[in-house]
Amino acid sequence: MGTEAFWNGLFDSRWDDCTFGAEAIRLVYRLRRLGYCEGTRRMYGQMVVHFGHVLAGSERVAAEQINEAVIQKFLREHVPMCRCYRQPPGRRYSYAGRALGHFLAMLREEGVLAPQALGCIPPYNGLLEGYCQFLAHERGLATRTVSTYRGFVRDFLVHRSLEIEPEALVRLSAKELFTFARQRGARLGVSSWNHLVLALRGFYGWLDLQGYQAKHLLSALPLRRRYQLSDVPCALGWEEVQRVLAAVDRNGLDGRRNYAMLLMIATYGLRTCEVRALRCEDIDWQKDELTIYTSKTGRTRRLPLTRPVGEALLEYLRHERPASVHREVFLSRRPPQGPLRNKFYHWVARCFLKAGVPAPHRGPHVLRHSLAVHLLQRGETLKGIGDLLGHRNPETTFIYTKLQVDDLRQVAIEPEVMS
Repeated sequence: MGTEAFWNGLFDSRWDDCTFGAEAIRLVYRLRRLGYCEGTRRMYGQMVVHFGHVLAGSERVAAEQINEAVIQKFLREHVPMCRCYRQPPGRRYSYAGRALGHFLAMLREEGVLAPQALGCIPPYNGLLEGYCQFLAHERGLATRTVSTYRGFVRDFLVHRSLEIEPEALVRLSAKELFTFARQRGARLGVSSWNHLVLALRGFYGWLDLQGYQAKHLLSALPLRRRYQLSDVPCALGWEEVQRVLAAVDRNGLDGRRNYAMLLMIATYGLRTCEVRALRCEDIDWQKDELTIYTSKTGRTRRLPLTRPVGEALLEYLRHERPASVHREVFLSRRPPQGPLRNKFYHWVARCFLKAGVPAPHRGPHVLRHSLAVHLLQRGETLKGIGDLLGHRNPETTFIYTKLQVDDLRQVAIEPEVMS
């Protein structure tokens, strides 16, 4: 290694003489590329050196001999009793496992170790992947829908444990299949239950297409009836929406990012998946336009870039967004600082609480409903609202007319007329 390896006092010059010292230095370089802070890089590197020191105390071990069993033995037998670190045993075990996990991944990337052993792949993986490929390529379902169905079918296969061969699965009775669905869907709503049913029906339909005679199970699970336009969306008054936006601490951790995302949801009624999918090239600063991609429908739509949203985006891009090879606008603060994957519900709910806004639902979708009702009250047409929200069916937008209470009062029939 060159002298640049010792920048900012990050490396101890004795690392080169230790077991896995060179590997620890390479690991620190790798973690720096992934965006980990200096303290974490140093701590993980020291753990790799400590791991090599413990192994060398008993017998010399080369990097090619490292595997999950060796690491688990170190974590189980040495780390809880180790006096080299002041952290509590639980925290010590946690960061030691993460450090050695990165170490193992680096060795595999470099070709020092063989790729992940096939024995670590679940035995049902081939069956599950075949079904998901059928959903994506033959039925043409959206990626999000395939992911939802994958989760339900995976839970079913894990539940069957030893009986995961197609021949054994088609021998199940309708009662056994319904028993699993009732346990798995105990806390699911109507829509989620129907997704569970459709996932399992589709799975057995796919098995039948493969020649395993599974038609007798296609009707084992009933769908729950959901009446069209039966729900009433939860929406806030426009003043309450402004209070929620004002509750975001822009100077706090991820404050500029969170404010920009929440403002986009409130201004355009975007879904959270649309906010996460926004890329740098989707912002046309010259024409003041945004290109929004909807993974749910696979379509794009162009929206005007308002001045408040543009200023919020610039504040985030200039002062808070980390340098990254990723083209997504909004990135996670945590290493490896990639695109956002988690849902927004928890921190948006905290904004609701901080603003003192009472609402039965406190997720970001409430702001989407609030915008639709606000535009309806201002006289905007249902067609215009549907185009803004990205609705393909006009009847989807029609549900917001239920929240036009003032207009509904004007057409209400007086009680004496009814009598």
